[in-house]
Amino acid sequence: MKKYLWILAAMVLAACGGKEPVNPEPVESLSVTPSTLSFTDEDTSTKLVTVTSSSAWSASVSAGWMHVSPESGSGNASVSVTVEPNTAEGARTGSITISAGSKTGSVSVTQAGAGKVEVVPSPAAFDGTKRSSTTYQLLVYSFADSNGDGVGDFKGIEKHLDYLDDLGVTALWLSPSHPTNSYHGYDVNDYTSLNPLFGTEADFQSLLDAAHAKGIKIYMDFVLNHSGTGHAWFQSVKADPKNSPYKDYYVLSANPTSDALDGRVDNYGGSKSAGMGGWNSLGDGNIGYKGRLHFKVDWTGSVKTVTVTETTEAVQSPNTTNATRWIHVGSRGSLGMYETSTGIFELTIDVDTDWGFLVRTSNDDSWPSGTKYGGTPGNTVITLGKPFKLDNSDSAADIVFGETTYYFGAFGSYMPDLNYGPYTSCETSGAFKATVDAATKWVNMGVDGFRLDAVIWIYNAQIAPNQRFLKQWYDAVNTAYKAAGHSDDIFVVGEAWDDHDKVEKLYYEGLISNFEFNYGSMVSGMLGNQNASGYVNAVNGYLTDHKAVRPDAITSIFLTNHDQDRFAEWVGKNEAKEKQAAAILLSTPGKPFIYQGEELGFYGKKGSTDAPVRQPIGWDASLTDLPKYALSDNHKSDLTDYNMVKAKAVSIQQEDAGSVLNVYRSWSRLRNTYPALAGGEMTNAGLSGSSIASWYMTSGNQKLLVIHNIATSQKEVKVTDSMSKPVALLGSAQIKDQTLIMGANTSVVFEL
Repeated sequence: MKKYLWILAAMVLAACGGKEPVNPEPVESLSVTPSTLSFTDEDTSTKLVTVTSSSAWSASVSAGWMHVSPESGSGNASVSVTVEPNTAEGARTGSITISAGSKTGSVSVTQAGAGKVEVVPSPAAFDGTKRSSTTYQLLVYSFADSNGDGVGDFKGIEKHLDYLDDLGVTALWLSPSHPTNSYHGYDVNDYTSLNPLFGTEADFQSLLDAAHAKGIKIYMDFVLNHSGTGHAWFQSVKADPKNSPYKDYYVLSANPTSDALDGRVDNYGGSKSAGMGGWNSLGDGNIGYKGRLHFKVDWTGSVKTVTVTETTEAVQSPNTTNATRWIHVGSRGSLGMYETSTGIFELTIDVDTDWGFLVRTSNDDSWPSGTKYGGTPGNTVITLGKPFKLDNSDSAADIVFGETTYYFGAFGSYMPDLNYGPYTSCETSGAFKATVDAATKWVNMGVDGFRLDAVIWIYNAQIAPNQRFLKQWYDAVNTAYKAAGHSDDIFVVGEAWDDHDKVEKLYYEGLISNFEFNYGSMVSGMLGNQNASGYVNAVNGYLTDHKAVRPDAITSIFLTNHDQDRFAEWVGKNEAKEKQAAAILLSTPGKPFIYQGEELGFYGKKGSTDAPVRQPIGWDASLTDLPKYALSDNHKSDLTDYNMVKAKAVSIQQEDAGSVLNVYRSWSRLRNTYPALAGGEMTNAGLSGSSIASWYMTSGNQKLLVIHNIATSQKEVKVTDSMSKPVALLGSAQIKDQTLIMGANTSVVFEL
């Protein structure tokens, strides 16, 4: 065998010319694994491709959404592959090519489609018919100034009716427009005329006509609880309280304490004390005293007396050690007397009081029953030098030094309360008839309704008396409204500022509508804590409670008004929340009210005056026609307010599609377009998630699904209804299968 092998080797060597063989060129080699990669739509993982190569290599991708690292190398290596999220609905494919010399290898890459469809609203075209009942609360003195005198006026409102029409409102609530001594107008000096600063009756009639031509009603603010001290009625009473023909128009008393305790104060509504306010002297007599007096109290007999005499004796310091009787006088409080003999108590002091005094058996100034001795009802004026019989009953009143008449004012001395007499016959009182006659005048001019101020204080927070009064007043004015040619009932909304369950809902017994004061705080609260779980039930609770009292009840909802800090303050000046509050308000059943400046995102807190929450509208960034009247009580400008108003000027926001103003406009237009949103029935859609408020609005054959994500983060919501017809969107939203992916503070409405 070996012999044959040697022969074969010799033969090979001979064939090679007797030379040894040369080594061959290296063979190129390249392998790439795996050959395919797949990613999900939002895959953020890194996948590896193994490259086995005998030489240098490089990698390239066919599309920009794929990325490899490293992009080149030599020899064997691992290549990382990542992809960008696929937001498109369909899948996409690409490839990775690895090249080494003349050799190539490829990897096929596929990425699943997102399956998400962007929500793009396509609402029905607005046909010009306003179906909503949205009202704009307008401060006449600060809305728009037409003549440059620094005060808003009727012509200024008329000039900007297009702005209000574009906002989609169907009514304007005008702040008090009558003659007044204040900038705010709630101290009315004549219910039958207009503040000359605002214009003439002809100007007002022109505003009415122009507003009606645009389908906008006008509601006047009417103040039934009190007038101003400048009213001719009050001036007549002040001049001659005993003989004035208007003496029964106000709450008057010579002995307020005893009259109240004996039930003789009609507007207490049966109570023996006022829930708010106080008594003020008409100034028709001097009940106080200034000078040195000697007080002597005789406690020796069954009849207790006090004798007061003028004196020049030295002033005594009050007894602070062992006193058992006290004189309570003016602002000095209770002053201890000295027992000069058994049962006789004396004290000499300097007196300076606008009121009178009491004798006390306790120095407890909280006025406990049984410790105060004063005048007998109807007998309170002391004669100096003569014993005065002391009364210890619950009706004991201040002992005074002269006669006067007092008037009651729940909101201060410059706003005396009107007196409608016993509530059981209030419709027969002069004040009742006079205010109805005044309202009738405005109805006959074309006024469409009224906002009634402070209705719970007409009979001092006594519900049943107020209910009866308001029903009588509403029915009387509604009769005049129908006599003027109207077939519907007049709209009158009351400011029954109190808790819904305890008070507010009960006032529907008297009025067709009342403001739901719980609503705005509920909205700001749920935006703050990002919990909307109770919203639908709460709103339906309002509606149910009101209609249980009267079937034609109209629930008036609002975020804030002229007596509250701005809503923007409540949500921390967070514009996303301000916008969503607008969307929530305008997609909720009831009658929405928008407060002047709220649609522009105004902020401000009440301070020493209400000016920071009653700012004027800035129509353009130059503020050329800005009323200055509302910025402070003394009409001086407030630079901070000017800067804020300027930054949020109408001219600026009109050009910004995403401005607060344009959110209000778009959602108001939506409410006017869809009957189901404007006046439909609300039912809970029950979509999961504590930050999700969802409900259906149904009217006839039309049904809408309203969904609000009030969280400050993205939320996914499972929806069983069709989402093929979105009609409104605030924020961002996508649909994947039956999941609605909602961005932070996003609101969407679908037509079903």
